[in-house]
Amino acid sequence: METTKKILIKSILFPLIIAMLSIPTAIAAGGDLFLTEGNVSFSTSTFVENTPATIYVIASNNSGNDLLGTIQIWDNTYDRQVGSDQPISVISGSTDTIFVTWYPKGGTQEISVTLTPWISEGDDSSNNTITRTITADYDTDGDGVGNTEDPDDDNDGYPDTEDVFSTNNSEWIDSDSDGTGNNADTDDDNDGVLDEVDEMPIDYNETLDTDLDGIGNNSDSDDDGDGIADEEESNKTVTDPLKYDTDEDGFSDSEDAFPSDMEEWIDFDTDGIGDNADTDDDNDNMNDEEDPDDHNKGPIIDIDKDSFPIAFTNQDIMLTAEDSYDEDGQVEHYTWIIDGETVSVQPIYTATYLESGEKEVILTITDDKGESRTEAVTLRIHSKGFMLFLGFFILILLLLAFYIVFKYNPRAKAKEAPKKKIKVKKVKKL
Repeated sequence: METTKKILIKSILFPLIIAMLSIPTAIAAGGDLFLTEGNVSFSTSTFVENTPATIYVIASNNSGNDLLGTIQIWDNTYDRQVGSDQPISVISGSTDTIFVTWYPKGGTQEISVTLTPWISEGDDSSNNTITRTITADYDTDGDGVGNTEDPDDDNDGYPDTEDVFSTNNSEWIDSDSDGTGNNADTDDDNDGVLDEVDEMPIDYNETLDTDLDGIGNNSDSDDDGDGIADEEESNKTVTDPLKYDTDEDGFSDSEDAFPSDMEEWIDFDTDGIGDNADTDDDNDNMNDEEDPDDHNKGPIIDIDKDSFPIAFTNQDIMLTAEDSYDEDGQVEHYTWIIDGETVSVQPIYTATYLESGEKEVILTITDDKGESRTEAVTLRIHSKGFMLFLGFFILILLLLAFYIVFKYNPRAKAKEAPKKKIKVKKVKKL
């Protein structure tokens, strides 16, 4: 048992003691740790502001000893260390690699990589530092795309080709080219009128746009947009060229028949009297109070009464209303009524009566707006025998009248009396 313990002690303790004794010898031994241009590389060849890039560094050892050291990377332009100190342990005749992440700033900067051996004995300091000059593209909007490739550097929605301030997302236009963007400029067009009161803030030649049509008053031929040219309003009418509704009655000057009278705006029948005062707006001879539509003249009935007012039994009687009309529309419906019953809905009514007497025919016509007019005509129907008797009776009366006239007229008697002969006495000559 004791023999086994002794063997274990010898097999474990002796190698450990030898190793511990050999460490100071390795550490104490020096050599040359060095860097070459090829020992420093980057994860990309295109650098963008604040976009991470990795820096790789390879330390080489050509000595016969294993060497320890530290690598530091500095951004000399901005005087800041990139990452932290990186320890290295390089076996004799081999290399050791470290890497750090770098967030470059925009623009050109100098990067230096310095290797510091723990033992300076035997080291050549001239090959311990490598310097690189790197240019990183600015990335104004931080979208990871450098300004060189980014079509909208400041990501304000305006492409750089149209953006006067391509790296300022608060500005994009400078109307007066004074170097101050329109958003910050209190007088964008530099016309002396502040934007807050300038209705055309980016037009040097305009300050007012009364009708808000996008055309300034100086160029606009109708400043108030009422449909009447400024020249006409100034010279020919009594309206205000800068007021869309001069009399403020809610109707624009061009729509208002009385643009300077706030009590009137429509003159439907153009008689010079506004509808509010006019008792017959459509001039159809029907007072507005009785007129179902005072802006509709209603249809006009025109009946051509063939054989009217006397007609005969067993004879076609024709009444036509084809000439009826509507001044502001058209006639759409015809209704002929006799004794309370509709006898026809056509423009022409034709009938034959077997008995004599009187017939009242009522015609109602309706226009396309639903307004109607009604007219009644009375037909007197006689039998032919009666008319022959009446004619013969009238003829007898006429003959009798002629007889009486010639019989008892004094002049007629004078013509019938015999003529007396007048004797003429002869006078003797002396």
